Amino acid sequence: MYKLLSFLLGVIFAIPILGLITLALTLPITVWGILYLVACFLVVCGLIIAPGLPKYSFVLSLAGLISIILIAGTRLILSAQNTTARINMITLPQKEGTRWLGTIIDEQDSLIFGEALFHLIGGDSNREHENITSALSTVYSEMRGRGIFPSPIVSTYLDLQQPDHFDAIVIEPETKAQPQFAVIFLHGYMGNVTAQCWEIAQAVDRLGGVTVCPSTEWRGEWWQPEGQAILQSAFEYLRSQGIHEFYLGGFSNGGFSIGRLASQLADEKDLSGLIFIDGFINGANVRELGLPVLIIQGVQDERVSVEAARQFAAEVEDLGTYVEVNSDHFLIMKQPGLVQDAIEVWLKKYQARK
Repeated sequence: MYKLLSFLLGVIFAIPILGLITLALTLPITVWGILYLVACFLVVCGLIIAPGLPKYSFVLSLAGLISIILIAGTRLILSAQNTTARINMITLPQKEGTRWLGTIIDEQDSLIFGEALFHLIGGDSNREHENITSALSTVYSEMRGRGIFPSPIVSTYLDLQQPDHFDAIVIEPETKAQPQFAVIFLHGYMGNVTAQCWEIAQAVDRLGGVTVCPSTEWRGEWWQPEGQAILQSAFEYLRSQGIHEFYLGGFSNGGFSIGRLASQLADEKDLSGLIFIDGFINGANVRELGLPVLIIQGVQDERVSVEAARQFAAEVEDLGTYVEVNSDHFLIMKQPGLVQDAIEVWLKKYQARK
């Protein structure tokens, strides 16, 4: 009975493993990803041959399991030794270090494979899928020079992003001077991604600011009580670091959330401006805050129309700076330079008035 169960489990697990191996032949996979796939393949093979070769079954499965543990352990050790990295992830509101789940799997493998599967089930269009893999590969190559960096993806999809214990990516500027301002950037639908935070941080870094990207549940519904509590904790964290000038930005559902929360944000005295990227709502309410607003829209966006962005800009009136980028909904990853330039120019304008 035990051998039959092992065989059935092996067959069940073999299907996704073989699917990932097939994808790995066409996608840029990291060395860590290859090692994990080989280790998982050994476990699956061991389970499948259990009925006929029980001794070899045990050896193969054990070798695979030990390999998985060693790979994860090595990543944890290397991450802990990388004390000079600018890319950090802390657990708020406790201000604790990176959760081990944030380090064991390379984000490149999680995101690139995840996007490929998302496309296969019709989650994004052919236009959106086009060039996204190469764009992601490029940014991860840049980030790789910073050593092993953490990611909130695994914790997010295990539903661990809660107000009393959530991941926040913190990207410090190159300068050693104490940052005088910060950009808090809210992720959208599908959850927080270190690579996206990194792209936004490149513009903030040029002016000596720090970027903080908190994590809520994968839908990015920051207007819900849990999301609001997480955002408030991010504000309090920055204040505890001696920073009292915040710019709040959001992508897609993150931008929609800022619009929904406009009335609550009126009480944030340290809030100096708002950044909306491919997610806009309640322009009239946003205008009542009296804060400068940067609006960035992808002209090929199939999810949020250009007309909606222009209408939002019209409602914000003279407080708004409107920028269109020749890209789709994933403009932050596909056209990072244009997005970064727009943010830098806008921040520099209002920083100069301080």
